[in-house]
Amino acid sequence: MVHSSATTKSDRRCGPLNIADFYPWVYLTSGIERTILEICRRSRHRHTIFTNHFESGSTYPEFRELEVIKLSHVPVDRGLSSVLRAAAVIGLQKVDFSSYDILLVHCDGLGDLILARRPPIPAVCFCHTPLRPVFDSQYRDRALERYAGGSRLLFRVFSAAFRHLDQTMWSRYRYVFLNSQETRMRANRGGLLRGLEGRYEILHPGVDWGSCQLTGRYDSYFLVPGRIMWTKGIETAIKAFVHFRGMSPAHGPFRLIVAGRVDKKSEPYLARLREQARGRDDIEFVVSPTDQMLHRLYADCYAALFPAFNEDWGMAPLEANAFGKAVIASNRGGPAESQVDGETGFLVPAEPEAFARAMAVLAADEHLARTMGRAGRERVRRYDWSHFVTRIDDVLEGVAK
Repeated sequence: MVHSSATTKSDRRCGPLNIADFYPWVYLTSGIERTILEICRRSRHRHTIFTNHFESGSTYPEFRELEVIKLSHVPVDRGLSSVLRAAAVIGLQKVDFSSYDILLVHCDGLGDLILARRPPIPAVCFCHTPLRPVFDSQYRDRALERYAGGSRLLFRVFSAAFRHLDQTMWSRYRYVFLNSQETRMRANRGGLLRGLEGRYEILHPGVDWGSCQLTGRYDSYFLVPGRIMWTKGIETAIKAFVHFRGMSPAHGPFRLIVAGRVDKKSEPYLARLREQARGRDDIEFVVSPTDQMLHRLYADCYAALFPAFNEDWGMAPLEANAFGKAVIASNRGGPAESQVDGETGFLVPAEPEAFARAMAVLAADEHLARTMGRAGRERVRRYDWSHFVTRIDDVLEGVAK
């Protein structure tokens, strides 16, 4: 009997593992959902997705082909009361993971709380970012502006308590992947890496660059791609474009196109952006474009703008690179790692005037725009999904031994 049991366990390790992927909310077409999707589709192992909020109609349609198990519902609003409710549900829920070999937690804040009840299997984390209002000083300062009096005090108390709790949760991981240097710095400053004893690494998510067809077109518009939400700093791009247009009559043919998905909580932000651009026929919003439409916008644009004030990693700059386009991005966070200033585009302060000056340089020299686009296309090859998923599979297999 002992020999039979040992053989069965060995056989199980030699074959595909059963991986339980947990992410609290799968309902957008963000970089996190794309990362989860690529892991599940390309992995050598079997993946089942556990989530507290699933909207198949608003996320990538390929999720419909995967096994998704819905848990107790949590709100997706990022208000303090909603975050507290979501944290309570995630931390207190009891999920049966006994038929799985490893729990892979996709964390952008609250996901770590799934470890509060100590699942009976080893846990690995892919950290897209620790909870930003707590661990990202740039985000926290802006969040504090929203609160006053008792609400501000409650926010500070929650932040201190969550920081301590999250340190405990991270100590329970067998291994942690972090998507960028920026994310690693947030985790390190927050004391999250202390209990891991070096069991972590930076692993950049990729892009399917091979499927991005080059058109050779450089039409007279700058593209602001990606989700339309306040963390992306799109108002900076609009102000920059207005300033750029006013710098020279030669900039007259250029337009600005903002293209990305908008979820319900970001609708007020979109309304403010539309008001900011009111009366201008050279600024266009393409809301929730299909993949085909967005790819066409990438393929034909002159260059892409990415003015997020402190992005974790940033898929949109890589996608622009894959279509052979230069990128003008904020010089901090993920883009400062994926882009090379003066080679694949420009890294500038997240200020309208700085973006406008970089736009003017590119607009005056199409050869430069094309050269930078080619350099971006060449550089993006290092961010390949196959290598990314293979590395994750290798670590999961090591943890399972």
